[in-house]
Amino acid sequence: MAETQVYEMEIDGREHRVETSVGDGWRNEATWWVDGEEIATATSRVEDNLYLVVSEDHELAASLGAVRARFTGLSKPLRATWFEGERRTAEAAARIGVGGLDLVPEPGSPAALREERVRLRPGRHASLHVAKGVANVVVPILIGIVFFWLVRRFGLPSIPWPSIPLPDVDLPSIPWPSIDLPAVPWPDWELPGWVRWALDHVKYMVPIIIGLALARSEVRRRRQQDELRARRAAGGPSARGDGR
Repeated sequence: MAETQVYEMEIDGREHRVETSVGDGWRNEATWWVDGEEIATATSRVEDNLYLVVSEDHELAASLGAVRARFTGLSKPLRATWFEGERRTAEAAARIGVGGLDLVPEPGSPAALREERVRLRPGRHASLHVAKGVANVVVPILIGIVFFWLVRRFGLPSIPWPSIPLPDVDLPSIPWPSIDLPAVPWPDWELPGWVRWALDHVKYMVPIIIGLALARSEVRRRRQQDELRARRAAGGPSARGDGR
């Protein structure tokens, strides 16, 4: 079982604490406390987002909000985001990803170090995402090259498949109508060379472009969340922004 990742923050005079971890069988787990009281818990083996919502009969159901605990595709705790409002409104916002305030990860934890890297070295963070996109393109190509090299060197195993006598069915010939379509004088025009090159290589470019877009989005999100935390600490307006 992995170590527990803790997120904490004081919001509107209440101490919020979320603990996330990965249990046996790669099961994502999250528990939410407020002022020492356990509010909600959730687990899943397949979902990367866990939603923690106060029970309907709780005395603070109208104001306590909701929490979304997010994990990576490899089941690493990524962040815990609090959404304000009545339980149903807050849960809807959490599921859509509208608004939200990231709780502060425990100092020195993997999540805290990741936030610090994004904050201090946004260019390096973007480069890592681009490198992942390049790897998504290059690694399958290398695997294919190695596979075909092994096939040429050692050959494929000879499997004695059974011979099945399939029936010889004489299908009727259907006299389809012959339609003489008019010839359309299309203009003689060719795409520019760079456009043809881009279309031929688009399947290799897409993962790289997606990686760069995700990196830029994460850097922008980190700045917005830092501003929201600062406003909260100064007694400013409620949490608003991009909670994705």
